[in-house]
Amino acid sequence: MRSAISLLFAFVFVGIVGAQDLKLSGQISGRADENIRADFPQDWFGNSWQEQIPVSGNAFSKNVALPASGWLKLTYKDKDRKFYLWKGASSLELEFEADFLDGDVKTTGDASAISKFMIQLNEKSGSQFSLKWLEEQAKDASNIDAMEMDAFSVRNDVVHAMEKFEGSLSADFQTAFKNHAGYYYFLSLFKFSEAKTSASMIPKATEIPKVLIENLDWERMNRSEELDSEFFRELLLSYVRYEALEQYDFMKFADRHSAVQEEFNLARENLKGLSLQFYLTKTLLKEAKSVQPSLLRQMKEYLEKTEGSEVFAKMVVDSISDQLDAKDEEVVVVTQTEADHTEIDVEVLDESGKTFKLSELKGKVVYLDIWASWCGPCRQQFPVAKAMKEELSKKEKKNIEFLYISIDNTETVWKKAIQELGIEGKHGLSKGGWGSEVTSKFGVSSIPRYLIFDKKGKVVDPNAPRPSDPRTIEILRKLAAQ
Repeated sequence: MRSAISLLFAFVFVGIVGAQDLKLSGQISGRADENIRADFPQDWFGNSWQEQIPVSGNAFSKNVALPASGWLKLTYKDKDRKFYLWKGASSLELEFEADFLDGDVKTTGDASAISKFMIQLNEKSGSQFSLKWLEEQAKDASNIDAMEMDAFSVRNDVVHAMEKFEGSLSADFQTAFKNHAGYYYFLSLFKFSEAKTSASMIPKATEIPKVLIENLDWERMNRSEELDSEFFRELLLSYVRYEALEQYDFMKFADRHSAVQEEFNLARENLKGLSLQFYLTKTLLKEAKSVQPSLLRQMKEYLEKTEGSEVFAKMVVDSISDQLDAKDEEVVVVTQTEADHTEIDVEVLDESGKTFKLSELKGKVVYLDIWASWCGPCRQQFPVAKAMKEELSKKEKKNIEFLYISIDNTETVWKKAIQELGIEGKHGLSKGGWGSEVTSKFGVSSIPRYLIFDKKGKVVDPNAPRPSDPRTIEILRKLAAQ
């Protein structure tokens, strides 16, 4: 059933995003007594489809709406042959003997030279000029300089091969292919960072030297015409992930839910058009089992609000309907016994220069916000927290303490941020950044990080929802009423 759905997706998808029809036709000499099976290139999301192309009077003809450039596999009388189809071309004509599709095949049409070049390139550099090779190389590379040099060498080789190709390649294809090769090079840097970050036990992600990626920015990621390139599509996803890490000084996220939330925040602020729709659709399909259903629904609803998103939204709903309909893991307010909780005490500096302990706030429900002046996502939540406080009654406010502990390294920067941002609540400073006492004791690897304590000073939720989450105020109210 899933494969049938994938076929439907592919056919619907190509009719929406403006794929150019390509006429696939040909002549078969000898005894032509069966149809041709065609395995078409995959679309942006890995969906593929097969189709029987009727052969009549030793000839065949089929107009194909390509989902993306890629390899077409034709099978006839148990023999098969691959041809490269480029979306910018309009026709590919074949001539072959009925029993020898794997032998001599004559090709004509404006896709012919492109297919011949790509076949030649695949024979010479295909194993290296691929996403699979980049991922394997990234795991083995000892340093980013070695990775960069190898990828740059491959990139130059394939561009040089195109420039030396004796056939006639259109100017449009040459431009698109050079961009494709350029994205291969940039992608190699991000794959190195991802591989080393994943393999490392330290809490910081592997950074890419800024000089190597200074030509990449959000404007370039919004070149939706480049989405035909597999390397560009993968680079777009990697770029969003990397930018989210940079927002947090390259500290690793605690889990994929936290990471995807920040990536989504960045994407909707900076991506647009088809680039945004591709990112949202691909991320929803890929991360459906890694994040809470509420975030999936939030992303899906945002996708639906973008112009021309009907097919993308349908693909998402049809593919991950179970996850979209599920409930988040319920937050349980524990009240039974002392053993049900954990009490963790920390000592921090207040605004007057004196120290105080978290345990001194017993008797109130504490909503702890761990932040820093340099943290963009932290700043985004402060106005939301202020609005949430205004929804509380006077009695609730007396029973709930909003505690903000910064991990800035200096008092000057910390106090300046409090004043400039108008952060209302009780404040504390735990110097040392990621090596501070508060990050160590609470196992903080990304900020903002929220925790909720009950009136006895016990941790109720060590990974509490953000102020922007409607569950937060309800949890605080329940605890305050006890």
